[in-house]
Amino acid sequence: MLTESKKPSRGKALEEAFFFRMDQELIQILGKELQRDEKMRSFAEATGIRDKKRLASLVDAGFELSTLTALIWVPLVFVAWADGNADALEKKAILEVLRSKGISEQTTSLMIAHEWFHQSPTEELWKTWEDFVVTTLARLNPQVRNELIDEIVGLCHVVAHASGGFLGIGKISPTETDVIDRVIGSVHRCPNED
Repeated sequence: MLTESKKPSRGKALEEAFFFRMDQELIQILGKELQRDEKMRSFAEATGIRDKKRLASLVDAGFELSTLTALIWVPLVFVAWADGNADALEKKAILEVLRSKGISEQTTSLMIAHEWFHQSPTEELWKTWEDFVVTTLARLNPQVRNELIDEIVGLCHVVAHASGGFLGIGKISPTETDVIDRVIGSVHRCPNED
């Protein structure tokens, strides 16, 4: 039997409960911070943005890596199909771009299997992407928005160059140029505050 001095006091029990709860809250906060940091690292790889404040603004706006992937992937598919077919070099360029942006092998494999790689994407997909991109880009601060726009347009050029010209070097076809111009028009439809 415990003597009176060895029994935990109510004050001690309250103190232990308080610190246990505080420890749990700290663990949750640290866990969220670690998740946030990991998300920012993923976004840095996917977008090429290195500024921590800009990456934080993407995380704080509620973006997921899949959202950023769709933002980038859809216009690339349209550029690849601009000439009526997406050839192997254009498909390879898209996959290399996505992998270089930190998109997993599993995800890119699913993309290869997707119908967009096997048949021309529809105008309905374009309109859905356009609405999505205008709404999404409008939520970002102007500097981050402009960096993402530059990234999307630059990647469109990478895909267009993949099979153009002599031995795949140099020439972008007029239809690919038209699609890239359409991408530029769409991404600039969002309010520009700078």
